[in-house]
Amino acid sequence: MFRLLDLLISLVLLTLVPRINCLQNGTLAKLKRFVNCEAKNYKPSEVIYRDYWVLQNYVLAGHGSIPCYANVTYTSHADYRYLDNVVPLLERWRSPLSLAIYAPGTDFEPTIRSILYLLQCHPGKHLVRELCSFHLYFDVEHLPQVVLPPDTSLREQANCSGPAPYENVVKSDMYRTRNTLNYPVNIGRNIARRASLTHYVLASDIELYPTPGLVRDFLNFLGRQVLGVPGQQRTSPMVHALRIFEVKANVSVPSSKSELQELLKSGEAVPFHMEICEVCHRGPGLEEWINASVVSKELNVFNVGRRSENNSNWEPIFLGTVDDPPYDERLTWEGQRDKMTQAYAMCVLDYEFHILDNAFLVHKPGIKQPGYRKTIFSQTRRTDGLISRKISKELRMMYGFRDGCVI
Repeated sequence: MFRLLDLLISLVLLTLVPRINCLQNGTLAKLKRFVNCEAKNYKPSEVIYRDYWVLQNYVLAGHGSIPCYANVTYTSHADYRYLDNVVPLLERWRSPLSLAIYAPGTDFEPTIRSILYLLQCHPGKHLVRELCSFHLYFDVEHLPQVVLPPDTSLREQANCSGPAPYENVVKSDMYRTRNTLNYPVNIGRNIARRASLTHYVLASDIELYPTPGLVRDFLNFLGRQVLGVPGQQRTSPMVHALRIFEVKANVSVPSSKSELQELLKSGEAVPFHMEICEVCHRGPGLEEWINASVVSKELNVFNVGRRSENNSNWEPIFLGTVDDPPYDERLTWEGQRDKMTQAYAMCVLDYEFHILDNAFLVHKPGIKQPGYRKTIFSQTRRTDGLISRKISKELRMMYGFRDGCVI
């Protein structure tokens, strides 16, 4: 009875995922013709990468192999404390999620239990099973005691009667905290993006929730306007940036720009990190974007910017591709500036950031306060030194130099 119910729910979910039959006439054919990509082998694998052991595709999504040109993958990173965001994210995204989880030492066991809880117990488990690929990674010097093959590990039964293992976790009790391990955020970002089965990706943070229907609208938008005419080449590479906002803890995440505008007027929503690092997320034309009336239900470009001059410290999050510059894996979350090196490379390469009009990201409810920055980022000097002594020179050797581009 329960298996039949699971099957019926899964079939319903398949109609909600923005696949081929949700695209406008001719869009799929255009995507297939113009997107230069190849299908990847979708199976679990183990690799030693730098100083980490990576279990890629440890949990496979139920969607199986998909055409690389016909969808968009949300690529992200986390440790198990943040897995409460998986279902809220998927409820809005409804497309593939490639998630890299840092799980050193004894953090590996609660990570597995958390994944099993999402797959077996959570009311949104069908979304997780269908859409989410999990990749696990840990330092080779901080191995778990036991790493079972995925087929064996995933046959274990989760404890559905108790709280989720990722709830109410005390950070000081975690293995990585007790062993003073920095969070290798950019390793996770690159693992998740490399594992994407699709050419187009949204490389973002797991607490940032997208506008519902974004993938469908974006692919239709590409089919209408962006892919162009055969033989025409753009003079500059291009990605599509998303505005980012925060809402108060007791406020629901808005699903449309008109809802967002009302929350901004009432003070229940604010631009992302405006009290922590305003220049990092403002970007060009923010006020005009906020105050613009919503006319078209279709997705369009509101304005175009570059990461230079007045926006030289901008850290845009964008719909791009697996071929965009990678994140520097020597930079950790604790040291801050972890996305700045990628942004510098994109500046030198003269990337255009086409900011979308009716799509955005909203952080999990709860607005960060200025004190948050002071209590967390204790290693910025080390990062600043590493960038100035070594990384900046390497970036100039690899990508060159352009006036107005800064790290």
